Amino acid sequence: MTTEREKAKQRKRQELLAAASEIMADVGFARTRLSDVGAAVGISGPGLYRYFDSKETLLSEVLVDISTRLLDGALAILAEHCTGEDAVLDDPSAVLQDLIDFHVEICMTEPDRVRVQERERWNIVAVDSAKIRSLQRSYMNVWTDVLVQVRPDLERSTARMRVQLTAGLIASSRYVNHWAVPDVLRAQLRQMAVAAILV
Repeated sequence: MTTEREKAKQRKRQELLAAASEIMADVGFARTRLSDVGAAVGISGPGLYRYFDSKETLLSEVLVDISTRLLDGALAILAEHCTGEDAVLDDPSAVLQDLIDFHVEICMTEPDRVRVQERERWNIVAVDSAKIRSLQRSYMNVWTDVLVQVRPDLERSTARMRVQLTAGLIASSRYVNHWAVPDVLRAQLRQMAVAAILV
């Protein structure tokens, strides 16, 4: 059973990840200081090291966290649509739309983490990099598996390419989300993503 102290520590850890994402997205990994991240959530001095022992560890945690949540979200969508013992998708087209909606929501609500994920992955150690790449490949494979069910005429390599390009299209929302009307942007992203992946 998780104690209140453990829950509080986990909440503070998530606050640190959010603050680190915002700062790294703004100034880049090289110019980010642990002290600035700590100060953003009210932690100063050695207290920060109870959570992360280095800036590199903090970056790795940011990238592992977003990659894990993306994969877990995609797998949850699959589970919602699976029927029978063979786990057959009841409606692959609906699953694909749900995956697009999920990715749109992440990119709309967590643009800093998405930007850090795209820009700073080269600054992490090899072991963490391999873990993050594995999580990201698994996430893209979920999309690809669904797309080839929706479009069985596509070669898997072509489907994988479309998935990657569509994910990039959705992630590009960060360039306009500071001025675009959120509901309009969501609708446009969904419409464009469906058109791009199924063209």
